[in-house]
Amino acid sequence: MQKYDVIVIGGGHAGTEAAAAAARRGAKTLLMTQAKSDLGALSCNPSIGGPGKSQMVAEMSAMGGVMGRAADKSGIHWRTLNATHGAATQALRAQIDRKMYHNAILDILGEYDCLDIAYEAVTDLDIVNKTINNKYLAGAIVLTTGTFLGGVVTRGCEKIPSGRLQDDGTYQAADNTISGVLQNAGFRILRLKTGTPARIYRDSIDFSVCEIQPGDTPHDWFDLGDENNNYDSVCFITHTTETTHQVIRDNIKNAPMYNGDIRGTGPRYCPSLEDKVMRFPEHTSHHVFLEPEGYNSDLIYPNGISTSFGSDVQDMWIRTIPGLENARIAKYGYAIEYDAIDARALNDKLQSKDIPHLFFAGQINGTSGYEEAAAQGLVAGANAAAYACDLVPLILDRTNSMIGVLIDDITTLGVDEPYRMFTSRAEYRLSLRADNAIARLGKMAVELGLITPDKYEQIYELKRDIIAENDKFYAGYIARNEREIAAYKRDAEQKIPTDFVYDNLPGLTNELIEKLNATRPENIADLSRIPGMTPAGIMVVLRKIKN
Repeated sequence: MQKYDVIVIGGGHAGTEAAAAAARRGAKTLLMTQAKSDLGALSCNPSIGGPGKSQMVAEMSAMGGVMGRAADKSGIHWRTLNATHGAATQALRAQIDRKMYHNAILDILGEYDCLDIAYEAVTDLDIVNKTINNKYLAGAIVLTTGTFLGGVVTRGCEKIPSGRLQDDGTYQAADNTISGVLQNAGFRILRLKTGTPARIYRDSIDFSVCEIQPGDTPHDWFDLGDENNNYDSVCFITHTTETTHQVIRDNIKNAPMYNGDIRGTGPRYCPSLEDKVMRFPEHTSHHVFLEPEGYNSDLIYPNGISTSFGSDVQDMWIRTIPGLENARIAKYGYAIEYDAIDARALNDKLQSKDIPHLFFAGQINGTSGYEEAAAQGLVAGANAAAYACDLVPLILDRTNSMIGVLIDDITTLGVDEPYRMFTSRAEYRLSLRADNAIARLGKMAVELGLITPDKYEQIYELKRDIIAENDKFYAGYIARNEREIAAYKRDAEQKIPTDFVYDNLPGLTNELIEKLNATRPENIADLSRIPGMTPAGIMVVLRKIKN
């Protein structure tokens, strides 16, 4: 049997970031995925960044992550969103060339001597004995399976077991093994959903009736930048019409989300077009962002109109959108249902509370988005290496990073829909800006072996003046943040024993006791964020701990 310190299952954004992080810490690492095309695959919108997301990309770069580097190499259209607002809400977003991003990820992974890649499906997983396919033995396992667990692609009346529809029109095999293994191990399984829009041939679109959306010139970078990247594409905006909405209403009985064919919960903040029309009847139009799939690609991604309708209905309503009257469809949109776990079974290292050599990252934890997946991957991979090689773990929390906010939210509160990061989720967001990520996390990352001292110095020098200017602007708010963070940390230091008994405590409802027994918060800070927990309830728990 081949032995590895860390084996990562899944080669999407979470998997590549996890494998790279483990390798940077010196762990002998194996990345397993079905096909080479999985690596760096932008299976939905070909973009990186945005509000809340660009902060996490900056934090990954501050810890040696690969996403920012790959985006710098492959970005073809760059914009700083909320540019007229304060720095805490500004967000860099880049349109990405799919092929260049994939190639950049391959190049970066090739830099790690202690990282192997196996292109094979997992047909046998023994999470107790840490063996995979009866040929690999792991010190720690990281599961980053994306939408592949029990994946089912739905388009109208079509239902196809699949993890992803590929660019060549073929379907990748769904995994029907791992969910059962996890369920038998005691994990609670959730059923979630996401979706994607049609892809449209560029030469069939009348851009003259659309609004031009140029990129920023010059523009910021996610990482150190790439002097060889001089690509500059243009995006466009159009909109749905009342005719579009009427076609959808007339055919809503054929929408799998509304006729009962799809039961998984979809992302509230990235709804399908049929969801927008039915939930917001007062809106007579919705924006459609026409974004190139690559610098020389003949395909356009119409952002904002993901759907589960059949191809016949898509044909009807897509051609009611200005500029798309003669649209030729290269690939129709679809919805995909998949299994995820209740992330409250994990601790702040993204490590199973009950099976300490098992780590999870990405959509399997109930999140949505490339950046959210990659951020978790870095943390899970770094901590899997720490577990397997007896190293210091990587601990991020709400006070030092947006990534810490994400991890704290999903492991403390759980999810009832795919989780998406927003700046507003972070109570200390004035201190958690993209521009100061290196100042917040860089030194810790150097100590843990996640980033080289040279790379840390390069990024810090690039950001030094910006950090100083922003800190001066926010001085009063940051001082208040620091006082609040100190109070938060005092609570966070009060640990709750792992065998603490909540049953029959006065002041706690039966519903709350059930939540606490399911979540098993590790400290008072985690306890305070359980929905329904009151200050009086916190004091009851504190008194029992002290007694």
